Amino acid sequence: MILAKLAYCLLLVGLMFFFLLFKDTLSLILLLCIFLLPGFSWLWLRIAGSRLRIRLLCPSGTLPAGEQIELQLFLQNPCILPIPHAVFRIRYRNKLAQQDETILVSTGLPARSSQTIGLQLLPEYCGCLRAEITQIRLYDMLRMFRIRISAPPAQELWIMPHIWPMQPVSGQVLSQDSENETFSQYRSGDDPSEVFGLRDYHPGDRLNRIHWKLSEKNTGLIVKEFSLPIGQAAVLFAEWKQSPLPMQHALLESLISVSVAFSESEHPHNLCWFDPPGERLVTVPVSDASIYEGIRRLMSTPTHTLSSTLHCIDPDRSISHLIYFTAGVQPEQLVQLEQLHADRITVISVNADEEDAACFQRTAAAFPQMELCAVSPGCVGVALREVIL
Repeated sequence: MILAKLAYCLLLVGLMFFFLLFKDTLSLILLLCIFLLPGFSWLWLRIAGSRLRIRLLCPSGTLPAGEQIELQLFLQNPCILPIPHAVFRIRYRNKLAQQDETILVSTGLPARSSQTIGLQLLPEYCGCLRAEITQIRLYDMLRMFRIRISAPPAQELWIMPHIWPMQPVSGQVLSQDSENETFSQYRSGDDPSEVFGLRDYHPGDRLNRIHWKLSEKNTGLIVKEFSLPIGQAAVLFAEWKQSPLPMQHALLESLISVSVAFSESEHPHNLCWFDPPGERLVTVPVSDASIYEGIRRLMSTPTHTLSSTLHCIDPDRSISHLIYFTAGVQPEQLVQLEQLHADRITVISVNADEEDAACFQRTAAAFPQMELCAVSPGCVGVALREVIL
């Protein structure tokens, strides 16, 4: 812009000398045109910029971490005047990382036209990704002036952790209260109190499951399939404390993988974590439709600086299976877990490096009654294959 203004001033001075030398109508008209040109260019830019329409479009739905996503910058210039040059500064931030990255987009906007510019992003970690246009600068045709216009609202999209396959949930814990007992709608079991369905006899079926009355009315034997009782809700407790982003990402990958494994086996379970602002325990009953909603709520919760928040669990509460997720477990945390009334306790600890993993293994030897699993960032899937739920 400085060079453009300097060139214009030199041109204007040259035309003034030209007019003083010749003093004719043509030189006067030329001098006036060049003198008024910046004002005309600035007015052109203001009119076209006031009618410019800008939108930042984000993909909807569940977006996994580690896969490329595309943001779209939609630009529409309905004015009969083109905009020679426009620069857009777009910033996106992962709220967990609290680190900004910036993209600069430079383009021209022809008259009465629209265009969509694709912006490729590759989010490495999960979290809430906030994308916004922080600056819009429009330049006139002489590059002597620039104006700034207001940006559209920021957009947010949720990047979800990767789901790793795990062993099927086995050994379901039956409910102690028969009145509240529920049964699977999709899988048969061994509980004779309710019939799951009927089917034809197959070699190897037990004789006590044959429905003799129906078999007499049919040409073949009919077998009763008993129901599978769904046990007490397991508790997935996440220690959502301050830790490096790779460790937080690994913890969330472990949490959602275990939750999906429970859901696929129709085992009821709850996501739990400590809410620092409210100083309370948050419990989210999980179904197939609410897994991602629970993870989003957890990622929206501020991290805490406490070594453990197990104190917020009622010590008199009876739990069939407690799965405890934490970044770097300490012996005092395991002591607190021992004091809870849980039939089974599984600890999934995310360790920063091999030294932490070795320390975790030494600590685990002192608590043989617990099932302990060490997870490292980048190797979550390998570690979770060994976990028995």
